[in-house]
Amino acid sequence: MTAAWFSPAVAPWFSFLSMLAILEGLLSYADKGKHRTVVMAVWYGVLGLGAALVGSAIVALAIGQPIYVVATLAFSGLVIGTVFASYLPGIGRRYREAELRGTIASDL
Repeated sequence: MTAAWFSPAVAPWFSFLSMLAILEGLLSYADKGKHRTVVMAVWYGVLGLGAALVGSAIVALAIGQPIYVVATLAFSGLVIGTVFASYLPGIGRRYREAELRGTIASDL
């Protein structure tokens, strides 16, 4: 067994990753059809963070880290990944609807 990556006292600090919920504010740009590249880059970046946390949990399990390390990384990554992945289709739909509204408005 290797030395733990972080102590049990640090594990609760991963709950601050829930602050990523403020990124929901970016969805107002999707409704307006603006800043698509930035919004999608941020969204995929956070999905990458979730994947990295899950990957770290797998590595931690493989090298024999304590269960609190594995569980903290896996749970954080799965929650982040699930939530942000579930929003992806809706973001695409919002941008398409905004694009359609813009096209209709320009035709009038």
